[in-house]
This record gives sequence, C-alpha cells and structure tokens, in this order.
Amino acid sequence: MENTIYQSMKAAIRLLDNQGIIANNLANVSTNGFKETFNLTIKDEDINNLHKIRTQKYYNFSEGILTNTQRKLDLIVKDNGWLAIKDINGKEAYTKNGHLKTNSKGQLTIQNYKVIGNQGYIKIPNNINIKILSNGKIQKIDEQENKDFDKEIGSLKLVRFSKNDLIQKDNGLFYLKNNKLNQYSEALHDDTVRVQSEVLEASNVNPTKNMIDMISNARQFEMNMKMISMYDQNTERANQLFNINN
Repeated sequence: MENTIYQSMKAAIRLLDNQGIIANNLANVSTNGFKETFNLTIKDEDINNLHKIRTQKYYNFSEGILTNTQRKLDLIVKDNGWLAIKDINGKEAYTKNGHLKTNSKGQLTIQNYKVIGNQGYIKIPNNINIKILSNGKIQKIDEQENKDFDKEIGSLKLVRFSKNDLIQKDNGLFYLKNNKLNQYSEALHDDTVRVQSEVLEASNVNPTKNMIDMISNARQFEMNMKMISMYDQNTERANQLFNINN
C-alpha cells in the first residue's frame, strides 16, 4: 500500500510540474517570439514501473504568426538565428522577440533588457529616421537636397546555435546549456543570420490546446489525491481492526 501511495505522489508531482509549464505558456500567449514549452513523459522498458518514468523538457521552435507592423524597430530573426541581449544579471541571453524599444538613455532594449550590438550597446538618437538592414546593421537616413544619405549607427549581434544547445529559463529567455559553454566561450556574431524589419513574430503558444491540457492535468491531479486519501483511510481502518483483534 505504501508503494501505491508513493507512486501516486510521484505522479502528482509530475502533474504539478506540467501545470506550471502550461501556466507559463498561457501567460506568454501575447509575448512576441515566445516559444512554447512542454514536458515529454519518457518510460523505460518496464512501462508499468512508475519509478522508471521520467520527464524531459522540450521546446516548440516553430514560427509564430507573422504580422506586418510598419514600425522601423520591429523585426523578425529568420530560421534558427537569435538576437543577443543582456539579462538583469548581466548574462548573455537569446530571444526571438524582435519588438525593439529605446530606454531613457536611448539604448535599444527588448522587454527592458539591453540589446547587444557588435560593438557594445546600441544607442538610437532621438527624432531620426532609421532602417534596419537584413544583416542587422542599423542605419540613420538623412535627406538632403532630395537625396538620402545613409550612416551606420550600430549593428545587432545575431547568433546561430543548434536548437539542442539551448535551454529556456523562467524569464522566458534562452541560454546555452552548461555543457556547451566551453564550446561557445563567447558567442560570435554570425554574418549569415538574416532579419526582416517592420514585421513581428507572435508567440507560437496554442491557447486552446494548453487550456485543455491544464484541465486534464487538474483532473488527473485530483484523482491522484483521492487515491492517496483513500489508501490513507484504508490504512487507518486496518490499524483499527488490528487493535480490536489484539
């Protein structure tokens, strides 16, 4: 009986973990470039042995819906390229969110994280006309005597990794896995990565599917809790009978 309770509790813990992932997915339905996360349950050869069941986190890297915004600081990073940013701890992280803004100092940011350029942070002067080229270079456009003159004011740091090299953390940003840090001691700009400006990629989270999964997880969790309660009651009654017989 104790083994049954243990198995039910292990299943309940897995369900709680899944519920947290689903809740995070739903919370980021409107986050540009967010990639859906899910747990895959893996069973060893003995599928009836719950002690050998484990879960592994996977990411849905498929592209979200693209929207033309006609905003100069919006962009998408094509294929498996990524934008590089600095998180609140000063660590380099990667994102597909191309909704760029400027902070009070004129520095480019994404979700309040500073965007990394090839030569440090990128500052955009106020009240200028800019364009972002497909290679990530940012140019200032001056119009003089009905002619346009372009001047480069910065260049985005664009990187490319294998999808299996990345792990997503609670802040929604992707990082290199620990076992890959030595291989990529410092991520370098990849000249082959391309962007497209004035377009945004939406989150690829399917809200309907995630809501169904959340309800299913909640029901399974409730079932496991009832099983634990039932076995606990049976144990108590068995002890009472044992005491009576003695």
